[in-house]
Amino acid sequence: MQPHIRAAIFDMDGTLLDSMPVYHNLTRGYLAGLGVTVERAELDALEGKTQRQWAEYFCAAYPQIGMTPEAFDAEIDRIVEARYAAIAVPKPGCADFLAALRDRGVRMAVATLTARRHAEKALRDRGLFAYFDCMLTIEDVGVPKYEPDIYLETARRLGVPPEESMVFEDAPYAGETAHRAGFRVCGVAERAYARGEGALRAASDWFIEASFDELREKLQYFG
Repeated sequence: MQPHIRAAIFDMDGTLLDSMPVYHNLTRGYLAGLGVTVERAELDALEGKTQRQWAEYFCAAYPQIGMTPEAFDAEIDRIVEARYAAIAVPKPGCADFLAALRDRGVRMAVATLTARRHAEKALRDRGLFAYFDCMLTIEDVGVPKYEPDIYLETARRLGVPPEESMVFEDAPYAGETAHRAGFRVCGVAERAYARGEGALRAASDWFIEASFDELREKLQYFG
């Protein structure tokens, strides 16, 4: 039996926007410029933390950089904003799909680990922000997507139960979290998570290979 979906909850980076390069090696490269080398595993262990928590961690772990967390955070802010402006674009078919869901009366929200100041600006600049009824970030819930809090709170604010909501995610661990919490899941292929794509597919009801246009025949199940 196909689902009846009244709400759609979207991750942003790698799902709505082809923006994973904004963050790919950003912190690692910035630290290298300060004379500090960190391994990818160290960065992976921090996934799901806020930008400020990253700043606090690196300033404490590597005091030789000689910066306060506030200064470190401000520099990362500057770089992130510039890189969003330069390279982040909507995923293919994204805008048309959001418009189609709006026409069908589907409630929509963004649930992202990106700081609100960056996420809202990125979506506004690309004409996407107005499609959404609300946005939640890690700053609102305080825990990463290894826990379902951000999805559950978003569904609560939309007034739709998890079983009638679909989460759109590119990160395998996040898709698995949403699935365990009782949400329908649509996985989105993303190069940055290619090694975990099998896990995301296993947790997903539907999967987008390249474009949201692939869901055109699924629109009948929304609304």
